[in-house]
Amino acid sequence: MDLSSIPVIDSHCHPFDPSREDDDFRVYFNMSLWRPPTEVVVDTIVTRKLMRELGKFLGAPYGADQETIANVRNEQYKADPKGYTQKLFKSNNLETMLVDTGFPHEEFTGYSVDLKTFADLVPCKVYPIFRMAPTIFTIFKDPRATFEEAVDIMEKDMNKAIKQDKVVAMKSIIAYETGLAIRKWSKKDAQEAYDRFRKDKNRDDEKIVREYFVVMGLLACKENDLPMQFHTGLGSAPILNLLDSNPILMQDILADDDIKEVTVIITHSGYPFTTEAGYLCSVYPNCYCDVTAITPYTGPALKKAILSLLEFSPANRIMFGSDGVIIPETYWFGIKQGVKVLGDALGELVTADWITAREAVEFAEMILHKNAQKVYKL
Repeated sequence: MDLSSIPVIDSHCHPFDPSREDDDFRVYFNMSLWRPPTEVVVDTIVTRKLMRELGKFLGAPYGADQETIANVRNEQYKADPKGYTQKLFKSNNLETMLVDTGFPHEEFTGYSVDLKTFADLVPCKVYPIFRMAPTIFTIFKDPRATFEEAVDIMEKDMNKAIKQDKVVAMKSIIAYETGLAIRKWSKKDAQEAYDRFRKDKNRDDEKIVREYFVVMGLLACKENDLPMQFHTGLGSAPILNLLDSNPILMQDILADDDIKEVTVIITHSGYPFTTEAGYLCSVYPNCYCDVTAITPYTGPALKKAILSLLEFSPANRIMFGSDGVIIPETYWFGIKQGVKVLGDALGELVTADWITAREAVEFAEMILHKNAQKVYKL
């Protein structure tokens, strides 16, 4: 099925600054923090497909090798970063981007990207997402802050994001830190753990404190009628333990009486745990997922991931996007391939008589933009 005429909302991505590209752009199609050398990435099927599609789009000579295509790309991008970026994004019918403004960030990468500057770079509407991690990092970095001061810092940053910056969602990456088996702790438990952790850093107390802050975020979302994104599934090696990032670990917190009214988004659909993500979306009314990160990085596995989500998840619980970062091609290729493969997956369901052609179009419109419009109140 050809879905290329349907508008797209990228429901989870990151701002980028063209001047910060400091390596062969192909190496960014890899999730490791230990940036691989070019010779490692050039022979993946994703890179082969990316370069072939990019060469056609940019008008590289027919049959050109990767190095020739890379040179054409670099010449065009460096000559006019804004024009190049807008040409890529407009070709994908991309209308809106929901941007995690907490990465890149000074605390992690040494720089941040101003949202207004980024909005001027891209040809679509841009809305911010508040990432809790930089605030938590700042709290943990300062051994002098008391528990009450730490809570006050978190509350002030959340309030600024919600009231002043007008974020459309909040986001936690606790999967990277202490895992998704989140408990709701009392303030007394959290304060005692915080005090112990300041004296003797240990994993058990760190987990309690981080989970307390995450629940603070969830309750702030509840109070302000905002959704909360959670990183799940694959991520940046070596700091992510994939076993701690399975969204099925979230069942207790999703069912909590104080939390169950908060809309929770399982970002990246927990890949490779997509069946589990689809199951959660089918049994918890407050649970949604998106296919970000799967789209640019997983190659032919994307179709399998979409179909495994649809084994359980209603189509009205799935959202689309790229998780694009650092270079414009991660967004462009993720959306281009994602839309195509979504069409292939829905077409397969039509052929197998699971859904009609009309229903497939309805599903595509939900996934590509309508669900995000509803969840994020765009």
